[in-house]
Amino acid sequence: MAQASGELTRYLELTPKSRAMWQEATEYLPGGDSRHSIFWEPYPIFVTEASGCHVTDADGVERLDFINTMTTLILGHAPLTVMQAVHEQLDRGVVYNAPNEHQIRLAKLLCQRIPSFDLVRFTNSGTEATLNTIRAARAFTGKNLFAKVEGGYHGTHDAVSISVRVDLQQAGDPDRPKPVAGSAGLADGVLDQVVIIPFNETEIARRILEENKDQLAAVIVEPVMGSVGMVPGSSEFLTMLREITQDNGIILIFDEVISFRVAPGGAQQYYGITPDMTSLGKVIGGGFAVGAFGGRQDIMELYDPTKGAKVSHAGTFNANPVTMLAGAVTLEQLTPEVYRDLAELTEELRQGIRDVCNELEVPVQATGLGSLFGIHFNDGPIHNYRDVARDNSALRNQVFLGMMNEGVLMASNLVGGLSTVISKDEVAAFLEAFKKVLERQR
Repeated sequence: MAQASGELTRYLELTPKSRAMWQEATEYLPGGDSRHSIFWEPYPIFVTEASGCHVTDADGVERLDFINTMTTLILGHAPLTVMQAVHEQLDRGVVYNAPNEHQIRLAKLLCQRIPSFDLVRFTNSGTEATLNTIRAARAFTGKNLFAKVEGGYHGTHDAVSISVRVDLQQAGDPDRPKPVAGSAGLADGVLDQVVIIPFNETEIARRILEENKDQLAAVIVEPVMGSVGMVPGSSEFLTMLREITQDNGIILIFDEVISFRVAPGGAQQYYGITPDMTSLGKVIGGGFAVGAFGGRQDIMELYDPTKGAKVSHAGTFNANPVTMLAGAVTLEQLTPEVYRDLAELTEELRQGIRDVCNELEVPVQATGLGSLFGIHFNDGPIHNYRDVARDNSALRNQVFLGMMNEGVLMASNLVGGLSTVISKDEVAAFLEAFKKVLERQR
């Protein structure tokens, strides 16, 4: 890492105004912001403008955006059709104390596309969406325990803030992972409500689920593990989850907040595996805060006030007209051909990453599915969280800063998601920058 300090020095030189803004922000916000996921050392950039596939920071540095607000902006920044629709709606009001027509339009699109959706309800975040799927499963089954994958991220409510970023010294045997608190301040007893299974370890997970089947209300899983580094589930593993949950009256929940990007009907359409419930967020709001959850009619009717709702659900900004319209306009542009083109271009990127690293003799695994990708400096296959934990984190951190210095923005753990405004030219620019950065680390 002869040039490790060089990347930091260059970053400091490029971003003095962002540094000043961050220092001022720390006087009023803990850590200078309201999201842990976009903090990186020594401090994050402050974005002042974005359009298409470019973002510009406070210092006037323009970068290609390969993360698109944590995979949200599948059409890129400020797409004309979405912006025009939103401007027209703003002239008619931002939010009402009554339903609006646009939620019907978006709900219809989702129910038509997603195999598991008979009915849907909207929230303002993916966290609220997963909270409601677990709550509904408990209400429907009358059971309390649920299972989640080690390393799986499902938002920030207490129930799922378990075994996310795991210290492997505390996590137990890989054949029997222990639940580990992901945050201070969780309620007493939360760890006792969760069964942890390893991702893509079919027989181990099957055994653990069989042992707990009579107490389990639900199994929740990301078909593509996003925060771990865009690691796809194997068909064998996901099929096993579907079979064991069906056989034992357990609700299978797919968290598709990120993986809905991979096909018109999400990863469940791609794999041909239909869960009982699904949680959504990100792309379905067209750039505005959103979440959604839906599934089988008999489960979703627990929320129906005309049938004596058994599960409470409120939220002042749920299904607000601006978000619903932006989401509907976005989805209407996402045709099967668009998904196909995005997947093909992203595979070109993944293969280009492998080719660069092969040339420079740098061990790498390029993961992902559809328009999602992840870069792992690792000489072994990536199947789950424990595999990712072996990544070369020092090199990852330097490559992240180096790519920033070369004008490319990703998430700090080197994951991303392409947008429709990224072309082969931008992919070529990414790969050229990637090679330059790796050469500086030699």
